[in-house]
Amino acid sequence: MHTQPNNASGLLLEVDFKWLMAGQGCAVDPDRLLWDADYTDRCIQFALHSHCGALLDCAKQLQAALDCRH
Repeated sequence: MHTQPNNASGLLLEVDFKWLMAGQGCAVDPDRLLWDADYTDRCIQFALHSHCGALLDCAKQLQAALDCRH
């Protein structure tokens, strides 16, 4: 289970991820990212296979941030 970010930068990262994924045609529920680890992993894996550099970078940052919260 993921926990909710305690700072504005964590929230901004999740919102950036949502919109970058939307640009790739994939809707993301940022709240679900916080409590559904399987959903989060699927979203991040999708993003890591993208050809969008900004999405790749954001996915790596989000993955690292979520791993640190466990």
